[in-house]
Amino acid sequence: MKINNDNIIISFKNLSKKFGDFQAVSNINIDIKRGEIIGFLGPNGAGKSTTMKMMAYLLKPTKGEIWIRGNGKLEKLSNHNKDYLLNNIGFLIENPAFYGNVSPRMILKYFAELKGYPKKKVNQRIEEVLETFGMMNWIDKKIKTFSKGMRQKIGIASAIIHNPDIVVLDEPTTGLDPQARREIRDFILNLKNKGKTIFLSSHLLYEVSEVADRIAIINRGKIVAFDTLDNLESKNQKSIINIELLNHPEDNELDRILEHIREILIPFIGVSDDLNWLNYNKDNKIFQVLFNGDPKNQLIILKTLLRHEYEIIEFSVPKAGLLENLFIDLTSSEKTQYLDKKFDENQKLKEISMEV
Repeated sequence: MKINNDNIIISFKNLSKKFGDFQAVSNINIDIKRGEIIGFLGPNGAGKSTTMKMMAYLLKPTKGEIWIRGNGKLEKLSNHNKDYLLNNIGFLIENPAFYGNVSPRMILKYFAELKGYPKKKVNQRIEEVLETFGMMNWIDKKIKTFSKGMRQKIGIASAIIHNPDIVVLDEPTTGLDPQARREIRDFILNLKNKGKTIFLSSHLLYEVSEVADRIAIINRGKIVAFDTLDNLESKNQKSIINIELLNHPEDNELDRILEHIREILIPFIGVSDDLNWLNYNKDNKIFQVLFNGDPKNQLIILKTLLRHEYEIIEFSVPKAGLLENLFIDLTSSEKTQYLDKKFDENQKLKEISMEV
């Protein structure tokens, strides 16, 4: 099998992993393009860590292949070329564990030399990376004195110390406070701006929605969605609008306002009226309207509210909330059964076409 698209840097072909009778990963087919951020999402036990461990060759696939670009061409990852191909990838898989009596300088020097980074430039590279994380003052401190968040930063630093083209991060913001999570998010975007490719797994859907170019959702070992967030929302035909009014409604008039909004917007929401498509959050004073995600409907909803003299100071479609709803919808049991059926039908069609 040859893959010739010069823009593809990693390719999964029918990637599968079985542990005894348990199918952890089943026929994953994904092409990852150079310079993009892939958000890899799924419930606990869905197959995320197993997939990432196969990328790192910590686990061998039961079936299928992983192709990685090295020296300008895609090569099938195997035992004879794994060291050469994986030198171009930085991995942070699960929680990093370090000996307590070593320092960041010692750890990063070890990983840089292990990955073949030029020895004369190692010290400069270590200082450059630690400066990025604001940890130069800790360069020679013992790891046992570090907080969990600080250890996480050193784990990420060890993944990129050799300046790889591809970075694989499994839950990189675990244990970090909001300020540190923002620093990591900015750092990931900075890597992308430098042309790096990032494969990012996280339970923090907001973090993923802020940085990912495309999102892959895995459930029960199968990919149930892989596309941009906008396209996934469009296909799912559900979206949410947050609306805040200049004058927040009083309790005694809230029911009347909700009833009026329902009356004027029902023709334009594009979802079943059986759904609870209109809500009001008293804590943040926000109306939430569930609609079909069509931008034309979104515009009509805004114009309709303004025409009825609602004084709107916020009208937004939050990505994080959309991704959360999309994630729940695509990983629900009923939806999964439907997608599994469609997947099996597509596989049969492919097999028939290959036989023909």
